[in-house]
Amino acid sequence: MSFRLKTIFGIALIELTVMAVLIGINQFALGGSAATQLYQRAEATTRVFANTVADAVIATDLATLDATIDTAVSSEDLTYLRVRSLSGMVLSQGGAEEALEAPFVRDASFDDARSDHVIDIDLPIQVAGTKFGTIELGLSTLAVEKELAQALYWNILIAVIGMSLVAVFGFGLGTILTRQLRWLRQGALDVARGNLDSQIEVKGRDELADTAKCFNYMAQTLSRDRRILQDQQDELLAKRARVEVLVGCLRDISQHGETIEVPDTDRPDEIGDMARATVVFQNAMQAIEQARREQQQLISAFDQVEEQVAIFGEDGQVMFLNAAFRSFNKDILAALPDDFTLRSFLETGLEQSAFPGVEEPAKWVEEQIGRTHGVPREIRRDPDRILLTVQSYVKGIGIVISAQDITDLRHSEHQLIHASKLATLGEMATGVAHELNQPLGVIRMASTTCVKRIDKDKADLEYLRGKLVRIGEQTARASQIINHMRIFGRKAEGVSHPFDLRDSLQEMSALARTQLHTLDISLKLNLPETSAIVLGEKVIFEQVLLNLISNARDAIEASEAGKGEISITADFATDQGHVIEVRDTGGGIPEDILDKLFEPFFTTKGPGKGTGLGLSISFGTIRDMSGMISATNEDGGACFRITLPDAGEELQTVDLPAA
Repeated sequence: MSFRLKTIFGIALIELTVMAVLIGINQFALGGSAATQLYQRAEATTRVFANTVADAVIATDLATLDATIDTAVSSEDLTYLRVRSLSGMVLSQGGAEEALEAPFVRDASFDDARSDHVIDIDLPIQVAGTKFGTIELGLSTLAVEKELAQALYWNILIAVIGMSLVAVFGFGLGTILTRQLRWLRQGALDVARGNLDSQIEVKGRDELADTAKCFNYMAQTLSRDRRILQDQQDELLAKRARVEVLVGCLRDISQHGETIEVPDTDRPDEIGDMARATVVFQNAMQAIEQARREQQQLISAFDQVEEQVAIFGEDGQVMFLNAAFRSFNKDILAALPDDFTLRSFLETGLEQSAFPGVEEPAKWVEEQIGRTHGVPREIRRDPDRILLTVQSYVKGIGIVISAQDITDLRHSEHQLIHASKLATLGEMATGVAHELNQPLGVIRMASTTCVKRIDKDKADLEYLRGKLVRIGEQTARASQIINHMRIFGRKAEGVSHPFDLRDSLQEMSALARTQLHTLDISLKLNLPETSAIVLGEKVIFEQVLLNLISNARDAIEASEAGKGEISITADFATDQGHVIEVRDTGGGIPEDILDKLFEPFFTTKGPGKGTGLGLSISFGTIRDMSGMISATNEDGGACFRITLPDAGEELQTVDLPAA
């Protein structure tokens, strides 16, 4: 449909809507007014007739009623009239027979009378407040309905004439309005066909004329822009050719890795930027290739070392495993996917019983994952291997885990410690013999006295009982000394257990006193009353204490200060942990060797008097117990300070291994 027809139909539709509204308003107003007036007229007529026939009804003057009704129904508007007595009997009536025969139903409004075109209304006949009968009256509505129909006819006729005039004027107006639009349409078609130089005629000063001017300006602008775009297209095609050359360079660099000469690097435009970026890309590819070769060399180097190395990324998944790690853990890795995590590795190892001695698997896994970075820890592996593992976090990479098989080293250390203990026991032999001579002498004297008394028949039971009790006490004392040496002489098991630190210090002090007694060196022990539970190998820890006491003894003897003193002081449950301090009066340690004390094979003793491994092994033992050992000089001697962490409440409930 053309714009002109749309304009005509639009105006006609507006006119139709307006006329329909006006006709509706007129009909509503006219009909409502006429209907109200007619209904009011019917009520007024009924009241007038009721007053007129009141006396006749009272007097039952039927002749007067008939005459009055005949006169009333002669009017064209009055259809029927009926007078009823108080009992409902018809006294007189007149009018249309059809209306009189129909049952009387009062109409409440004009609309109710439209069904039979008669307004049915009644009114009581009253005199001085007393009802004597009823007037029933029917008033015709045909006249009013006829007037309404004529009014509707004229309204529709006027509306049709108005719409016809609107259509005529709308056609003329549409023709004038769409003329400029037709020119615009033709111009748009020309532009669409590529004729950007097309111009249209402009007439008038209205909005359509302004639109035509804008169209002409747009066409001129498009024509100019097309010429500019054409020039730019030619330029882009030339650049595209240079870009294809650079892309070929990039392809050769990425595929062959060869060094090539990149053109256009001196151009100041985008092609020059791309050429210079290509040079940067070439340099980066060469650097990446060099890094790849170095990475491969590094991987090869990692594969050559005996130490196990594993790297887990920031997301927890494995990134690298060297050959030693893959070989040692091949059974666990066979059950894992390629992208396994540290948690899945540990859990799978527990399922395969690769980590013996783990009582609470879930807790153990969490402890391993949350380990303090850089702190070494030993892990037992099935069947009888010991790994020293170090777990560290490297920013940008993830978790790096290294593991070294120290089983043979631990066996060697245990053999060395055991040999050292045996040497210490040899040194204690003289003191132990002296300690044993005392209870043996008492036993010998007591038994001799008993025999003499029996020979002289002077022994009584109470006397003999006392001597036998004393013999038993001395025997127990000798047994205790031998038992301490027997326990100390055991080989280390290589397994950590919780043990009472206070009991261990007391036992070692009793054993050490046997060798210090003959040297005029006193040993003082100052311990808290409460227990302290630590985790480690009790026998090896006691060897550490005995090494410190032996070193203190040697220092006191070398100082030639005469009577010496060694003191052991303990303070449990401090902020640092359980603290043990071993002091002596041996003159102290030279300041220039304090930082070398714990190095392997370093000793200040003369040839044949020391291996230089005692303090080194002691340092490793305390470190394996997650503790620290240090040495300082105090007034008149040296002080060795040992700090051990508490094993925790959960370990305090574990039954300690029997001595």
